[in-house]
Amino acid sequence: MPKISRVGAVNIEHGYFPVGELWEPGFERKDHRLDLEAREPVIVVPGQIVVTSRVQEHAAPVVLAVVDREDEAPGPSWTRVASVEYRPVYRGRMAALDTMNGPSGPAADGLEVFGQRADPGDPFVDLAPAQVYRAQVWSQGRADSRERFDAATRREEGPARDGFETYLIAFVPWGTQSPPLPAAGESRREHLVRKHGKPPLNMR
Repeated sequence: MPKISRVGAVNIEHGYFPVGELWEPGFERKDHRLDLEAREPVIVVPGQIVVTSRVQEHAAPVVLAVVDREDEAPGPSWTRVASVEYRPVYRGRMAALDTMNGPSGPAADGLEVFGQRADPGDPFVDLAPAQVYRAQVWSQGRADSRERFDAATRREEGPARDGFETYLIAFVPWGTQSPPLPAAGESRREHLVRKHGKPPLNMR
C-alpha cells in the first residue's frame, strides 16, 4: 500500500519549487547550483528535486508518496511531468519546500491519490537511505495553467495566487546504494582547514 504524506501548499516564486531532503546533524551539507535557464520541467541536484512551474508566482498543493510501481497513475486526472532518479544523501527525510522559506505549511483542502484521501498537513515522507528511487512527478492543471493565470490576472485588480497547479511526487524503489553516513567528528580547526585550505592566523 502506498505511503502518502499530508497535503502541503508551497509558495512558488520565480517559477520553481523544491522537494528536498532535510539535512541531519553530522552530515556534510550538499551545496548545489540550479541551472534554471534550461527550463527543464524537473531538475535533480544532490538532496533536492526541483520542479519548474509554468506560472511564475502562485501557491500550489503538493503531496509526496512512496509507491511500489512506476507505471501506476495516482488517478484519472493526473498527468506525468517527468521521471527522474533520486539518491538520498542524508537519512531520507523528504519535504515539500517553499522556494525560500523551508518546509511548506498545510494546504486548504485534501486530495485523493492512489485511491486514498490525503488530508491537509505537513508534507513529509521517509525514504530508505540505502535505496535508489525513481521520482515520478505528476500534476493536475499544468497543461493550461499559464493561460488561466494570465486570464485571471487580466480580470482581477491584484495578481492571482492559487488554483493553477497541483503536484504529486511519487518515489518508486529502483535499486540500492551504500547508505550515506555521517562525517567523522572534526575540530573547529580541521573544519576551517578543510573549508579554506589553511587554518586562520590565530590557530597556526
